[in-house]
Amino acid sequence: MSNYDEPTWVNPATNDAPATTEEADTGGHVTAPPTPIEDYKRESKKSLPLMVMSILNIGSAAMMAALGVLTLVEVNKSGSVNNLSEPFLASYMCMFALLLGLYELMWWMPTPNINRVIRKNFGFLYGLLGKGFYLIFVACLCVGLGTDARIKVLNYSTGGCWIAMGLVHVFIVCFRPELAVQYHAPTAGLSSPSDQLTNVV
Repeated sequence: MSNYDEPTWVNPATNDAPATTEEADTGGHVTAPPTPIEDYKRESKKSLPLMVMSILNIGSAAMMAALGVLTLVEVNKSGSVNNLSEPFLASYMCMFALLLGLYELMWWMPTPNINRVIRKNFGFLYGLLGKGFYLIFVACLCVGLGTDARIKVLNYSTGGCWIAMGLVHVFIVCFRPELAVQYHAPTAGLSSPSDQLTNVV
């Protein structure tokens, strides 16, 4: 028998303890299937504007790489080593063009090892806004060459393409958000599914 002011359930010897509660059976134990990562990543490739932007980015990267290589060749031919700004800017053009080209190629053909390295060191490319500002920033290299450029037509056309593509990226993020959310960056080689399903704008 329990002591005064002591509830009966405190004493384990009593059989008055309430029965443990059980979860009510509601009938259907159906859970939604997880969204497949591959289907999720393919969504951005169904959008024609995003596909065209990616192809134009690859073309812009090719133009920038060609400009950098041709500038280095022309500087080497002329033998003028007094001004180091041209070869310096040209080597940066090649490097930045390669970076953009690799990223865009990964968007079409996932490569886990390259994706991990680029995402770790150049994560700003994985969103439309970051990539847009990157394009505008790198276009300033063409402006830096300016009238000193060895191939002026290619220099100005490359700079114009990069600035235009950068502005298109920023425009889509600011004024076409329904298109921006369809964009999904490359996810090959990432460790967790939650990281893979992150949409970086």
